[in-house]
Amino acid sequence: MKWSLSKGYSSRPNRHLILLLFFLRRIALVGTLGAINHASEQHPSVHQNPPRKPTPFMGGRNWGISHLVTTFKYELNSFSIGETLRKCVVLNTVDLTPRKQAIFDRFLNEYLRILNETLKQLPNAKSSTQLHHLTYSNIREISFLHSDIVQEARKDVWAKRKTIKNGFKWCSIRLNERLFKPVKSKRGNPCFKITYSPRKSFAIPVKLDNQHQRFNSFLSDGWNFSNISLQWNGKIAVIFEKEFPKPTNDRCFVVGVDIGSSTLAAVTLFNTESSKVAKQLYFGKDVAKQQRRYLERKGELQSHADKGSSKAKKYLKRLKHKQRDFVKTRSGQVAKEIVNLAKQYDASIAIEKLSIRGRKHKFGKEANKKINHIPYAQLRQFLTSNCEQLSIPLQVVDAYHTSKWCPHCGAVNNGHDSENYALYRCRECGMVMNSDRKASLAIAIKSVLERTSQSLTDSWFDQISNTKVPVNGLVRPNVGGSSFAVQHIDHLMESSCF
Repeated sequence: MKWSLSKGYSSRPNRHLILLLFFLRRIALVGTLGAINHASEQHPSVHQNPPRKPTPFMGGRNWGISHLVTTFKYELNSFSIGETLRKCVVLNTVDLTPRKQAIFDRFLNEYLRILNETLKQLPNAKSSTQLHHLTYSNIREISFLHSDIVQEARKDVWAKRKTIKNGFKWCSIRLNERLFKPVKSKRGNPCFKITYSPRKSFAIPVKLDNQHQRFNSFLSDGWNFSNISLQWNGKIAVIFEKEFPKPTNDRCFVVGVDIGSSTLAAVTLFNTESSKVAKQLYFGKDVAKQQRRYLERKGELQSHADKGSSKAKKYLKRLKHKQRDFVKTRSGQVAKEIVNLAKQYDASIAIEKLSIRGRKHKFGKEANKKINHIPYAQLRQFLTSNCEQLSIPLQVVDAYHTSKWCPHCGAVNNGHDSENYALYRCRECGMVMNSDRKASLAIAIKSVLERTSQSLTDSWFDQISNTKVPVNGLVRPNVGGSSFAVQHIDHLMESSCF
């Protein structure tokens, strides 16, 4: 087929052609792997590891953690895809001259006007593409801004369609690499040349401070940037990107992390070879206590603000920023402690995938308040950033039954004891232990199960081999609803290990 921009042909590639190219690539890859395997059979010396033994995974056999760990080094896919990490550096700028300040204000006000004009057509659009068709032509006729900037305005409106109510009061402008260029002034000072309209631009000088030094350090370390954001206060936010290779997850120790409302992170260091717990720790106990203090103080200030106190409104705003900074700082510190523990024992890190929003009708008001103040996304973001820079494997596991599974007998019970919420009590064997510690252990064990095989729906995940504790309760059932047959063994995991 001949690709053309003429009438009657689309400039967008056909979906079926893309799928065909994808399958052809997969066939070529399989052929290459087959040739490699044939060559390795003809020349056994090419094996750096012992030859792979056949794994007799059959129905009725009981395979556990220790056996899986001995075989998973051969089961893992040797092809790893790099992950892209993003960082933001906010550059301070030098005060603009009156002429440049007038251009900047005009640029910002015009972008703000386009946002509100696009917002008027939002009720008539069912998709971002439809909003584009309703607004783009008219705005291009009356506005002097670049076409890419008009597109960014439409994207901003669509992204904030659920939260914006009374129009845009302030804004920041995203610029792609066509609209900015790092340059130097005649005196050699760094500047950003901003193109706000076709063939019209102005330069914003950057202040030589610690943020600029951080900007240069990222460049020297191999980070790249293709987008910047021009803030309403004149600062420039630079979005750096760098691709890190994905580390192979074949380590002996696993750090299981359970995130909760009372303790930010309960951590279990699990030895996969001995199937025993090496260490259990608590990180971030002070976060929940300080959060409660902030909420109590905010409640007092809100009552005064409702009565018309301007001083209370001022302190309330300040306290809100103080709470946000505290949670962000402590989340970063807790993530650093977890990463240091993994680095000390050369371990991987496992964290459960949580959805802590949208539970308004499931729990009470107080429970929802505690859940909504858990900084799960922030802690996970810090962990991801640190792990990628230090090449530590980070695995996000399914949260299915991690708080209900008993590590002593393998039974599935209620997540917390009815009399004491901090404890876990098994109805089958009577074991009592801290619920956060137990959940972190279940996360660590489940990460080993998930990394050992591509699928958790096979019936050969029956028990931990050395300790004979069934692990079927951790496995989500098949789509068809079939459950796993658990074969109980007399020799159970000793609770003294925990």
